[in-house]
This record gives sequence, structure tokens and C-alpha cells, in this order.
Amino acid sequence: MKKLLIFTLVALLSIFFIDRSYSKQNQAELQQMLISKIEEQQLVNNEIKVNFEELFDFKWDKVYVFTPYTSIKEVNNQLGFTWLGAKSTGIDRRDDVNLIVFVENNQVAQYIELPRSYGDIVAKGEEAFEINGS
Repeated sequence: MKKLLIFTLVALLSIFFIDRSYSKQNQAELQQMLISKIEEQQLVNNEIKVNFEELFDFKWDKVYVFTPYTSIKEVNNQLGFTWLGAKSTGIDRRDDVNLIVFVENNQVAQYIELPRSYGDIVAKGEEAFEINGS
């Protein structure tokens, strides 16, 4: 029985770390896709328009953008639920990124930390955003 418990614990920890590693890799790939899209476009009136629905193939029904120094409480208020991963982004104490959060069925599907060196994200309606060049 003790061996089964230890095996189960090791298996669960392995799954947790593999999932976390995959999530970080996936987040980095999404970030690079967005950065590549920004870099390939020309600034028009110091703005770039990016269609997230065309760029990303994962499912989401809402997208939120959080600017530097947004409190974790405000992130959770905007999302309408408590996102346990919000604190690990450090958005409440960082000034170098905008945080883009994609939500599906009141759960975070994906998120991207976009360095501000690529511009600041400005909401243009409920689901439309522009990136203002820096």
C-alpha cells in the first residue's frame, strides 16, 4: 500500500511538472507568434492592428489586457473569477510587459506577456485591440 501511495504521488508530481513545463513552452510560442506578427507589419499612424482570432488557433471566448502594475485583485475582478496563476505573472509589480489573458468558460485558456518594447496594447471596443508603437 505504501509503495502504491508513493508511486501515485510521484506520478502526480511528474504530471504537474510536465504540464507546467509544457504551459511555459506553449506560452513562449504564442508570445513569439504575436511578436513576429507585430514585426512583420508596418506602423500606420503609429499603430498596428492584430486579429487574435486569425493569429491563434486555440479556443477562447474573451480576451483581457492588463497593463503594468495592475493589481492581482483587479485582474481577478476584471476576469470575474480568481485566477491562481495571476500572481506568478508578476503584473502587479512589473512595468516591462502587458499581460494578455484569453479566457474560455471562465477559465484562463492561455496568456501572453508582451514586452512593452513592442508597444502598448489599447482596447478598441470589446474584443478589438491595437498595439501602439513605442
